[in-house]
Amino acid sequence: MEDVAHPAPAASRGNAFGADLVGRGDWSSILTWAVLFAGPLAVLITAATLTPSVEGHGTHTQLGLPPCGFLVYTGYPCPGCGLTTSFSHMIRLEVLGAFHANPFGVLLFLCTAAIVPISLIGIVRRMPVIDTLDRLHAEKIAIGLSVVSILVWILTIGVQYFSA
Repeated sequence: MEDVAHPAPAASRGNAFGADLVGRGDWSSILTWAVLFAGPLAVLITAATLTPSVEGHGTHTQLGLPPCGFLVYTGYPCPGCGLTTSFSHMIRLEVLGAFHANPFGVLLFLCTAAIVPISLIGIVRRMPVIDTLDRLHAEKIAIGLSVVSILVWILTIGVQYFSA
């Protein structure tokens, strides 16, 4: 039985390789925020350097990547088809072009863009990563994005299948 005066210690949250990501932001929080800043910023800069494909997909081939294997093999787009094109449109504020390429790309772009200032604030204020993600309900956002991605993919395939 647990002693009320001495409760059992809470399960360790945010302990990654011995680094405390829950308390006051230490070096590991700052490093994590730096990665969360640099990654999305690199994605946005890359999107700005690409020319959106008029086909609505395939913009990623400008990076030397091959065409989508799922699309080539099945004739149907994968859930990620058109995301690079969508991001490339969104960075230019071409929302309709982005939506046409991949409707989910509009939402994912906005989330990606939002991470840049959030992570910069995290660095400046030395905010603990896990506590901040908890406050933002990041797990719910991730689940929601996953569900929306799957639904958009099903609708995209359905429209293509029934319009053929």
